[in-house]
Amino acid sequence: MQGHGQTRRQENGDGGRSDAPVRETVCAPADSATGPQVYAPAAAPAGGGPASHPASTPALHLPACPGDSTLRQHARRWMRALLPAACALCGTVQDETVCAGCAAELLAPLPRCRCCARPLGRAAGPGNAPICSQCRYEPPPFDATLALGDYASPQDGTVLALKFGGVLPLADWLASELASRWQAASATCGLTPPDVLAPIPLSPRRLAERGFNQSWEIARPLARRLGVRAAPTLLARLRDTPAQATLDLAARQANLQDAFGLGPGHDVAGLHVGLVDDVMTSGATLGEAARVLKAHGATRVTLLVALRTP
Repeated sequence: MQGHGQTRRQENGDGGRSDAPVRETVCAPADSATGPQVYAPAAAPAGGGPASHPASTPALHLPACPGDSTLRQHARRWMRALLPAACALCGTVQDETVCAGCAAELLAPLPRCRCCARPLGRAAGPGNAPICSQCRYEPPPFDATLALGDYASPQDGTVLALKFGGVLPLADWLASELASRWQAASATCGLTPPDVLAPIPLSPRRLAERGFNQSWEIARPLARRLGVRAAPTLLARLRDTPAQATLDLAARQANLQDAFGLGPGHDVAGLHVGLVDDVMTSGATLGEAARVLKAHGATRVTLLVALRTP
């Protein structure tokens, strides 16, 4: 079980770009503790000392004990009161990873294209979001996208602190917000839950450098909250590629050709697959991953991303 303050990081499937070396499917029903994991040692910080994450105080987790959920809830409340955290965005000392004020202000739902999650403008209304013109005339390989907000300052601080600062409590917080947004969208837009959630994998080199896959760190608790299966090695990274941020759209698409494959031992025929990533920029990475899944028989692919580049 992974606690928020651990210095060990998960080694298989990751929300970015990797062919994870370990074959493992993790079942995470809504009422269960996290299943077995395989971790890679995190890169040591400069100077050889322990990593320090002042933006967030690690929360403690009690071990799962069937039948005493009420007791554990009370114990967690006491631990929150005794060990407050600093909001990862504004620094206010309180008992959540991100304070309620920042969450309400920065992640307020906006009308978005239900296919690619591009903002449509407030005039479109929050419910029954239409499809943008680009997705209407050039449908992408995926069927729907759910995003919490735009990848812009200051809300991008959540993803940056998670990915580059190793503030793992933010992954659980993002998963919680995505689960809440999914439930709201299910009521208004009729979203159906996926059969399985999978992260975008990192390359082995990038996974070794970072020590964990931020997309998997989001996908695992999200699967538990939605009550669906999580498969960290559903997708495999077949080759390392240059960072997408350094390329234009045409180069991004060429860069990702044949970069993904279905993980050994996995079958997605007839399944609705949810793909999890921390940031969706042009959609090229997630689109290529969705194309691979559709080529192997997946009937539907839904993207669940923390933030979307406007």
